[in-house]
Amino acid sequence: MLICYTSDLHGSRTLYAQLGELVVKEQPRVVILGGDLLPDGDPDDPVVSQVRYIDETLVPRIARWREAVRGLEVAYLPGNHDWVPSLDAAQTHADAGRLIVLSLKQPWRIGATGMLGYACTPWTPHTVKDFERLDLRGDELPAAGGVAWDATSGCVRHVTAEAHFARLPSLEEELAATPEMPAPWIFVCHTPPHDTKLDQLPGVDHPIGSRAVRRFIEKRQPLLSLHGHVHESAAASGSYTDRIGRTLCVNPGQGHETLQAVLFDIKRPAETVRHTVFG
Repeated sequence: MLICYTSDLHGSRTLYAQLGELVVKEQPRVVILGGDLLPDGDPDDPVVSQVRYIDETLVPRIARWREAVRGLEVAYLPGNHDWVPSLDAAQTHADAGRLIVLSLKQPWRIGATGMLGYACTPWTPHTVKDFERLDLRGDELPAAGGVAWDATSGCVRHVTAEAHFARLPSLEEELAATPEMPAPWIFVCHTPPHDTKLDQLPGVDHPIGSRAVRRFIEKRQPLLSLHGHVHESAAASGSYTDRIGRTLCVNPGQGHETLQAVLFDIKRPAETVRHTVFG
């Protein structure tokens, strides 16, 4: 069963057009979209503009892919540039059978293989905080806050780091609460694991991935973990794959004009994985 995985498309018409061409050419059974899929949105109304993009652009695009590829399933994961209402909009389409929303709470199975998704990342310098958490319990709070969706008032509000991160569980705590998954299974996680070939930035002398995600993979040992978030990592490290124990970990990275994606057979990912740029 052929799987196509990519992430960090950020609403790019160029990258989505290339992905559509790849889907039609390769005829995968599943396309997995691993976070940060939407444009950041209109600064005056970013939440509504992201929801509108899902309703009017992304879901119709997926429908065209499914018309071209019989039996195609498309799995969706948010990322740290997204707002909570965009996930709600995606879930509405999932309830109607138009796509799959990946999460930790509801495993998805395709054939014999299970799949869990996790959108959250450790703190970043970006403004939107809906899908950001402290990495480990007791981590030092960042100096700056940002903005987050307030469900009570139905609008975006400014938050301090103390107020935002103190009210949310850390990545470590959320992952620890995840039920055990029967093998084989795939972990789709927007942020890459710490200190691998998947979390490197050019000119930065330290890894920027999640320590909690690394510990989770070390303990749970999925067949495969799929990541994104760090667009430049494959070019910086020289590899889009790494291993943590028995788990093959993949971050295809992402380009501005050229799609970076991987394809693999779900039963034999290590032997079959190939990259649209790096081969």
